[in-house]
Amino acid sequence: MSWVLLALLAPAVYTVVNFIDKYLVSDAVKDYRAMPIYATIVGLVGGTIIWLASGFPTLDPRSAAIVLFTGMLTIWGVPLYFKVMAKEETTTVIILLQTIPVMSLILSYFLLNETITVRQFIGFMVILVSAATASINSSKGKLFSISSSFFLTLIYCFMWALAGVLIKFAFEANTFSVILSYESWGIGIGGVILFILFPSIRNAFLKNIKQVKKPTLGFIFTNEAVFVLVKGITFLAYSLGPVALVSVLGGTQVFFGLIYGFILTTLFPKLFKEDISKKTLIRKGALACLVVIGIILIS
Repeated sequence: MSWVLLALLAPAVYTVVNFIDKYLVSDAVKDYRAMPIYATIVGLVGGTIIWLASGFPTLDPRSAAIVLFTGMLTIWGVPLYFKVMAKEETTTVIILLQTIPVMSLILSYFLLNETITVRQFIGFMVILVSAATASINSSKGKLFSISSSFFLTLIYCFMWALAGVLIKFAFEANTFSVILSYESWGIGIGGVILFILFPSIRNAFLKNIKQVKKPTLGFIFTNEAVFVLVKGITFLAYSLGPVALVSVLGGTQVFFGLIYGFILTTLFPKLFKEDISKKTLIRKGALACLVVIGIILIS
């Protein structure tokens, strides 16, 4: 399979994961704080399976530490992601998530000594303004206000971008399967730390695991496993094609979000409640176009 198809497949599947996440925190799992621990379990199990299937590969201590830490950063941002997902429409969250390239650009400037061109700065502003516009809510006594979800997502995207930049220090010398297995272990380790240090997360999980139905539990673990698969597809696309172009194609997630949101809300209105009015679709479609243009400029 070519890197182009892989780069398009990843956002298409990841969007499905986003909508399932929305369903889970809205209907199946009443307390979103339980979700990171499910991801932790999948990370530990999935990382071990990938490691065994790859022939017991090892990394040098420096690379291992970097990759494990990137996984830890990833899971530490997950509580913020699910908090935003519980409050916002999925399509809005997907637009907000596109600020990851912006964060990557800033961090690459400081950590990798990469330069920022005028064109990239324009792309930076286009994405940031589009994301902020997507999070604007009507407010009491005010014309508009930016939702707190915007700032929470910025923190989440910063953690993901930092993980992505750091992994560049280890990626060139190793295959994507090795990186994926160690990063998954990092997710598991980071999740264990969350479980130990944060009583709210620990109590939410322990309460939920007793109440959740077995089909729902299987659904949760399957969705988390698909997320690991999407990361593997993305890593493979990066290893086969130009990173910049893979990033641009990843931006098509905003369009997949609008399409899936319309179809799911039309077919299953009790489960998915996206605003699919003509006015909102035009607004989000315009913002999606601007986001992709911004990603192109940055890349």
